[in-house]
Order: sequence, then C-alpha cells, then structure tokens
Amino acid sequence: MKKLVIPVILFFGFQALAQYRATEIRHYIKIEGSALKYYVSTLSENTHELRLTDDGIAFNGIYGWDFDEKFQIGAAGGFMSIGEAKGAAAFGEFNFFVSNTYINPYTGIRLGYSYIFPKNASSQGDLIAEFVTGLQINFGLYTYFSMYLQTGFMYTHKNLMVPLRIGIKF
Repeated sequence: MKKLVIPVILFFGFQALAQYRATEIRHYIKIEGSALKYYVSTLSENTHELRLTDDGIAFNGIYGWDFDEKFQIGAAGGFMSIGEAKGAAAFGEFNFFVSNTYINPYTGIRLGYSYIFPKNASSQGDLIAEFVTGLQINFGLYTYFSMYLQTGFMYTHKNLMVPLRIGIKF
C-alpha cells in the first residue's frame, strides 16, 4: 500500500501540471511555525517503540506552485521538537482553495517522512500523514504576500497530534 501512494500522487500531480498554461502557475515560498498538541498514542504499553506523550513545536519551509489560485502543490522540510526528542521532517503538500477572495478557506493533505532523535534511545523514522484545514488572508489583489492560520490532525510515530500553525506566504 505504501509503495502505491507515491506513484499515484506523482501521476495526478503531472496530470494537473499538464492542464495549466505556464502563465497560470506561480511559485511561492511559505514559512510557518506550529504548536503541536499531543492527542493520543496508538502504541500498546508493552512496546519498545518511541512514545511521544508531550506537546511540541515545529518549523517548516515550503517551496511550491500555485495553480490558478485554486490549488497548490509544494515540497517541504522542517524541524520538530517534541518533549526531549528532536527531529527533522520532509513532506509534500496539496491544498485546495474554496474561493479566490481576500479571505480564502482551504483544505489539504500532507504526506511525508519524519526522523526523530530521542534522548537516551535509538533514532526512529516514520510516516507523516496529515489532514489540514486553514484560512489564508491575502493583503491585496496585486500582491502575492499573505498570512495563514492552519490546523488539522497529524499522525506520526504512531501518535496523533493536533497542530496549530501560523505562517506567511510570498
């Protein structure tokens, strides 16, 4: 199943690129900070795997493409700190916008991989899967600078977290 996800995402991504002219595609950079609220762990008590039972923070940088201001595809890298564990993450994102006004609600998904270096334990990597919803605030029709608030559900290292993000896009 995991081997099928990436080819399917790439296929639909290339199909979306083929539908748009080059003038309708704009590049963007997003910088975001987030507070990660621990929700629940799916690990049993008897396992030797990493348990992330604390709240955390994360910082991400995202480079992507905006297609006719209706949807975005991006690639990202970031840093996260959860309790005493520090780590890095790489993921892709897809966001779909409901409207094209000064205040744009949107929804999307993020898929990727995170690698955690826990204190006094071996390092561990795991899948990141996240459903997001947010609100982007544009500062004018002729400027590409905007801010956004975002939340959702993030599953990584067999733990469910609720991120609250604030970011800028330019």
